[in-house]
Amino acid sequence: MAFKMHEFSDLESCNKALVEAVTLSIEQILSAKQNVNLAFSGGKSPVLFLEMLSKKDCAWDKCNVSLVDERIVDLNHEDSNARLIKMHFLKNLAQKAHFNPFFEDCKLSLEDLVENANKIYNQPDIAILGMGGDGHTASLFPEADEFDFALTTQKSIVLTTPKNAPYKRLSMSLSALEKCNKLFLSIATKEKQLVFNEAAKGLNLKFPISYILHSEKVMCDVYFSK
Repeated sequence: MAFKMHEFSDLESCNKALVEAVTLSIEQILSAKQNVNLAFSGGKSPVLFLEMLSKKDCAWDKCNVSLVDERIVDLNHEDSNARLIKMHFLKNLAQKAHFNPFFEDCKLSLEDLVENANKIYNQPDIAILGMGGDGHTASLFPEADEFDFALTTQKSIVLTTPKNAPYKRLSMSLSALEKCNKLFLSIATKEKQLVFNEAAKGLNLKFPISYILHSEKVMCDVYFSK
C-alpha cells in the first residue's frame, strides 16, 4: 500500500492537522528550492480546510497555486473551482499566493482548452485530493469515456466527461498526480469510509482513488474524520 492513515474524531481537528501537514511540506520544499507549486481540489468538502489554510502563516508569496481539476464553466460560475479558491483561500495571509487557473475563457474549443492547459501547466509539488462517494478523485470518473486514457496517458491535463455528474472537466491525469512529491487525501463521513475501504483492498477500475492508494510512485497521506 502507498498510503498512511491519519484518523480524527471530528472535521475541525482533522482539517487543523491537515493544514499543519501541508504547511510543513511547503516549508520542507522551500528549504530546497525557491518556489513551491500547490494544486487544490474543488467542491464543497475542502471549504473549511481552505479557510483555515488562508489564515496560516506561511511563505505564500513563494507559492504557485493551481487546480487538481476544473469544471468547464465561466470562472465566475458558482460551480467553478477557480471561484472557490478565490473565495475561500486567496485572502487573509494567503492573498500573496500566485494563482493560475487552467483557463480564463471557457468558450474556447475543448481541444484548445486542453492544449492551453497543458502549455501553462506547472507540475505540482503538493496536491490535496478529495474523493467522491463513487470513489473518483480529481475528475477521474470511472464511467467517463476518457477514463482509460486518463489512467495511461503521459499528458498532464486531460478532458473528462462524467456521465453521473454535471459539466465536462479538465483534470490532472494519473501520471501527473503520481509526479507530485507529496499527495494528501481528505475524506469524511462513514459512507465515504466504506468506499475508501473497498478501494484500499487493491487496484479497482470501479474506484479511481485505488490507483493513488496503491501507486508505486507516490505516497499519499490520508486525513479522515468520522
